[in-house]
Amino acid sequence: MQIEVRHGGFSYPGFSPVLTDVNFSFDGIGVMSILGPNGAGKTTLLRAMLGLIPFTSGESLLNEKRVHEWKPRDFWRMVGYVPQAKMPGFAAMSIADMVVLGRSTRIGAFALPGRKDWAIVDRVLEEVGISHLSTRLCSEVSGGQLQLAMIARALAAEPQLLVLDEPESNLDFKNQMVVLNVIKRLASQGLGAIINTHFPTHALEISRKTLLVPRSGSPLYGDTEVIMTEDNLTDLFDVQVRIRDLNLPEGNYTSVAAVGPRH
Repeated sequence: MQIEVRHGGFSYPGFSPVLTDVNFSFDGIGVMSILGPNGAGKTTLLRAMLGLIPFTSGESLLNEKRVHEWKPRDFWRMVGYVPQAKMPGFAAMSIADMVVLGRSTRIGAFALPGRKDWAIVDRVLEEVGISHLSTRLCSEVSGGQLQLAMIARALAAEPQLLVLDEPESNLDFKNQMVVLNVIKRLASQGLGAIINTHFPTHALEISRKTLLVPRSGSPLYGDTEVIMTEDNLTDLFDVQVRIRDLNLPEGNYTSVAAVGPRH
């Protein structure tokens, strides 16, 4: 599985470009993080990469075939997309009913979910740790639980690549950790993942590859340990950044801190 963006750019009519000359090729092994400040176009990049909106310049490819040339049904069998969790469309649905919608690319246009489909729903709910919530309404669960249900819905399509837009945003410490651990476990089992995040520490913790997306100029892409430096993050966020390793009784961790105005 390979997903690639070549010279990707996006701009709204009459405005300065949101994205300029985005280039990366991700082999679908492990996790790739996309990191950048607010307004840098990270969500726009994901949507254009997946063909949900068109790049105004450049292109994206899945397995060396232009995304817009794929039949949608075939494309969404290979790629699962988890947008930022929003309630309104699912409020009156049970968690299981929402998750089974992820099977839509695997069953006929006029068919109802069968025994196999519901078995897969049970399995993916178990994988993300919320099988006990299957009968609860989406409006009755926490933000973290809803985010896990959205991941389960994407997994129900049995994709090879999972693309997640800020899955840990607006969550407390515990639920951030739960979501990140689910992503890490899925990646260790062979599922590739691309994650948009505002948290440099998260990118360092789970990513093999990282794309840094500035508000202007060309992004940087490469191995996480090479790309995620104090200088690069200082330039990216326009604030002085420090990276430190922490040796704690629970294990070794890396912390990223904004420590003051850029010198």
